[in-house]
Amino acid sequence: MTRRNLLRQASLALPVAALAPADTFGADRLPPPPLTSAKACVVVDAVTGASLFEKEPDARRAVASTQKLLSALVALEKMPIEQTLNVAQSDTTAEPHKLYMKAGEQYPFRILLHAMLIESCNDVARCVARNCAGSEDEFAELMNRRAASLGMKNSRFKNASGLPAEGQFSTARDMSRVALAAIRHPVIRGIVCLGEYNLQRPDGRVKKLQTTNHLLRRNASTFMPICTGMKTGFTNAAGKCLISSATHRGRTIIVVMLGSSSKVIWRESRNLLNWGLGLTA
Repeated sequence: MTRRNLLRQASLALPVAALAPADTFGADRLPPPPLTSAKACVVVDAVTGASLFEKEPDARRAVASTQKLLSALVALEKMPIEQTLNVAQSDTTAEPHKLYMKAGEQYPFRILLHAMLIESCNDVARCVARNCAGSEDEFAELMNRRAASLGMKNSRFKNASGLPAEGQFSTARDMSRVALAAIRHPVIRGIVCLGEYNLQRPDGRVKKLQTTNHLLRRNASTFMPICTGMKTGFTNAAGKCLISSATHRGRTIIVVMLGSSSKVIWRESRNLLNWGLGLTA
């Protein structure tokens, strides 16, 4: 990991509350928000939790891999970060995007968290869930209990990855609650801000992970220097989804966009982050 990334993680490890400015402001002090074509959207202040903008916030939708934020939160609350996780054959069958682990391999939980949150590997999410709870079904029940404790009244989770499953859904408002909890967790916050990560496999080979979040990719036209995360998602049922965050002068804003498209999601999310921070969109 580069010195730049180490410094960035150290700064993000500070409690979010410590970043609160002396003078916070809400939607009443902002101009009208920029337009978004997302089916559902919520913008929240990460320090106060105040909602700044909502569009169909309680519509139940598939949220794809954005729910890996909840999976990471649950797993971190149940397992030590340096616990060794065993890969089973059933883990390796998860599709489509995967790390291509092999049955019998062993990885530190810390390393697999990076693969799950940075490059959204579905085989990794399944492996983490099974090691944590014995089975992915049992892990999903832990997710549902944690969701209920966060006040997520319109959510039901069936797996750790966000792959399509009958009866699995959430809402933009509920996912903003997950995001608020996740951004307050120093381990998650320190991972989701990374544009890349060198993952070492058990045999010593190194795989370079690259974030699926184009707001964090330095070579992308949509790169946003003040972006601090968080998680992407896509399935045919969910459309393009993105939970993004950005920090400027001690204020952190989270934007949840569900049911968007790859043509506009990065630009619209960036515009809403800038808007919430009081910057020019």
